[in-house]
Amino acid sequence: MLLIRQLRAHSVFALDPQGPIPAIPRDTDFWSITKTYDELSLVCVTGEAPKVGVIERSDNWCAFRVAGTMEFTLTGIVAQISQVLADAHLGVFVMSTFDTDFILVASLDVDAAVDKWREAGIEVVEPLHQTSRLDFIDFNYELEDIAFNNRQGKTWVNDYPTKGDTMIANLSLNAQLDSPPEVPLYFALRSRSTGLAIGSIGFRGEHISGGTHALEIGYELVDSERSKGLGTEAIAGLIEIARARAVTQLCAKTDPLNIPSQKALARNGFVELPGTGAEITWEFSIPD
Repeated sequence: MLLIRQLRAHSVFALDPQGPIPAIPRDTDFWSITKTYDELSLVCVTGEAPKVGVIERSDNWCAFRVAGTMEFTLTGIVAQISQVLADAHLGVFVMSTFDTDFILVASLDVDAAVDKWREAGIEVVEPLHQTSRLDFIDFNYELEDIAFNNRQGKTWVNDYPTKGDTMIANLSLNAQLDSPPEVPLYFALRSRSTGLAIGSIGFRGEHISGGTHALEIGYELVDSERSKGLGTEAIAGLIEIARARAVTQLCAKTDPLNIPSQKALARNGFVELPGTGAEITWEFSIPD
């Protein structure tokens, strides 16, 4: 069982049951409205709250998504998740969709809830960044398991980790013996819909050559998840992480035969540098 923390704060609203039903924001991550004979309630991302018709509201909720698609015949999943918190005297608010369930916990109780779930054997991953289809997880979360390909009980696709992931994990383990990174530099990529690990992306270090002084990025997807536009999306997500860290220059290197990777970089605004030898070097200046 896997729970995935949602990054944005959520709120619960009691709306005027005689008033209009608010329109769903076009690109929302979560919007669930329920109407009964005497109630109109809404659970949504706090920043997308309606401006009118609010009778009462409760803010500061953190949502956890039960990963994957659950058949209606499955029983006891929510009960098991909720019972762990009930035993710890922690409140919970549950929302169900056709495919899965969302567990909302008061923000002040999040750390305690995560600890209790993990003690009970429920895996919880906490993304550092999200795009529409991808969760970015600190690569250190499963570093030793990736390095030694310990697959037992892991929520990974069948062809994860790649050889590149294993190599990076081993290099990271050795590097951390001397100086652990202050902030995550590399990220495991997980599908937001399934929760499964499908690749990695991150910062490999400084690149200084001629007039180029940039932070080099690297990335890799498993074979089963290629040709879906996920590489392009992952690069765009990493650019946002770099921007948040005040990084101004990025670069990447590709094999001349790796056309899909070249297209993914070009779609994100990377420019090919001329005359870069056996590998093609790409550069990108992050706009303010």
